[in-house]
Amino acid sequence: MTAKSILVLGSLHYDLYIESEKIPDAGETVLGKKWYPKLGGKGANQAVALSQEDINVNFVSAIGNDDFAKYLINQLKKNNISDQYLTKIVGTSGMSVAISNNSGNYSAVVISGANLQIPENKFEEDHMWENCSFLMIQNEIKEEINIKAAVEAKKRNIRVFLNAAPAKKINYDLYNFLDILLVNEIESQQLLGVQSTDFEKQAEELSNYVPKIIITLGDKGVIHSEKNKKTNYIKGHSVNVKSAHGAGDYFAGKFISNFLETNNFEDAIKTANKKTSQFISS
Repeated sequence: MTAKSILVLGSLHYDLYIESEKIPDAGETVLGKKWYPKLGGKGANQAVALSQEDINVNFVSAIGNDDFAKYLINQLKKNNISDQYLTKIVGTSGMSVAISNNSGNYSAVVISGANLQIPENKFEEDHMWENCSFLMIQNEIKEEINIKAAVEAKKRNIRVFLNAAPAKKINYDLYNFLDILLVNEIESQQLLGVQSTDFEKQAEELSNYVPKIIITLGDKGVIHSEKNKKTNYIKGHSVNVKSAHGAGDYFAGKFISNFLETNNFEDAIKTANKKTSQFISS
């Protein structure tokens, strides 16, 4: 177990998860199999993945004063994650509805709710940064909040990891603070404004902006690149997919936890790749 902490800034959602034979087309109604609530949001998912590896997590997010909030706090506590750094507002918590089909693929609609009200001055509290080794951020909250947190991290010589999902253009001010960037195929294409499937070339180009790049390719594996080094490819693992929901967040958490322990970039990617294949098939 490491004595280091990781500060995870990101979304916290009440996920309503639906299992169905298929995802309905526009105007179509289908009969599903079952539904259940889940702890969700990219921030919460990554925090849980880290906590499972006995990493101390300081999770910064926001919740409302609704019944969803009670469920979310209870689920965080079950995963050994404190609500100490949650901003509690009068209003609705974030939530999403996800529909998964027989192949394990899914579609989702997200309502951000309280996640859009994380205060900028939150990150000036020195105690939340004590023993912190990484700041983890993603794209389900306001970008100016990510930038503010990244500025405060760099003041303290703390590395910054961005999982640039959901896909959108990144403010160049944020690029300047990043040490590691994680994207999938679609996110890589959208960041660079290309349709090419030459992801090795894309990794090389992205490494001009961020020192370390990871592009996940689903069952095809992972490409990674470091500035001024040769791009490398890691093969995927063939598994029967039960659900890909949360797979990117799980990968992010497992990568950071291993990288924190070993400081070996490629080995951490291999470990995360293997663990994520087990996650989506379990």
